[in-house]
Amino acid sequence: MAAIADVIEKDLKKLEKSIDKLITTKIHVIKEIVNYIIKSGGKRVRPILVILSSRLCGYKGEKHIPYAAIIEFIHTATLLHDDVVDNAKTRRGFSTVNTVWGNEPSVLVGDFLYSKSFELMAREGNDTILQVISSATTALSEGEILEIVKTADIGTTEEEYLQIIGNKTAVLFAAACEIGAILGSCARQKRKEMSKFGYNLGMAFQLMDDILDYTSFDNVLGKRVGTDLQEGKITLPLIHVLRSADNEERSYLEKIIGKPRITAKDFARARKIIEKHGGIDYTLATAENYTKSAIGHLKIFPDSKYKESLLGLTNYMLSREK
Repeated sequence: MAAIADVIEKDLKKLEKSIDKLITTKIHVIKEIVNYIIKSGGKRVRPILVILSSRLCGYKGEKHIPYAAIIEFIHTATLLHDDVVDNAKTRRGFSTVNTVWGNEPSVLVGDFLYSKSFELMAREGNDTILQVISSATTALSEGEILEIVKTADIGTTEEEYLQIIGNKTAVLFAAACEIGAILGSCARQKRKEMSKFGYNLGMAFQLMDDILDYTSFDNVLGKRVGTDLQEGKITLPLIHVLRSADNEERSYLEKIIGKPRITAKDFARARKIIEKHGGIDYTLATAENYTKSAIGHLKIFPDSKYKESLLGLTNYMLSREK
């Protein structure tokens, strides 16, 4: 990520200034909460995609900066809402907003960020980008609702899981990249390839997130490892194992998924079963397939430092530890 940041260093500095400037409100607590979560160590992957895709597509102007900020605001809004739904206690190594300020301010500030994003888009006046982001936010909501519906449902299929992560994660990656193609006035085919690149990258990103929830450490991941299992989220490592586990193992997994509190011992045994049946390896192989697809969608673009950075970001997805 450091090498990528060097390529777009000036734009990233402008992004941080833009984030501060665009959060205009007379309500002090809103600014306080937004600064708390946005400045709490996020990787800025989605706004970086807006910047890199814009430059890759030949855009020379400055409007990619406010759009990058808008994408970060929408992402931040989803985090605020997710943490309330999940009753999460930590994120990125910090206490969540709902833990510090309560559920109501967390939800309402998330709503504020959504509203602010659409206000800013209306101000920018690009109807095509407005349509892309509107579609993405609708899909985000659908993904989150489907995830809630499938909570602790051991009958969740791989297809349903991929639909959930496609909506709750990949569509915003796709929108970020498509914004760049629109700003660069790309032809329809290049715009389509840019969107598909982002979607596949987002799928790989979420798959790796779901792997890390079983394989990382609390102090590295920035939240308690095993929270997906605790919250009843049926992710791909678990789905794969439930297809091949014996009756005793399956019965044990079903039992702890429904428990109000999962102990360290519970989690250790569950992880052992998942590793035994290749749940981590299967999920990693699936993530690798999505990164290969993402790379394929960049072939239409000429070589440049921006393309190289996007390829580097794609490879980073498979090696990240948090």
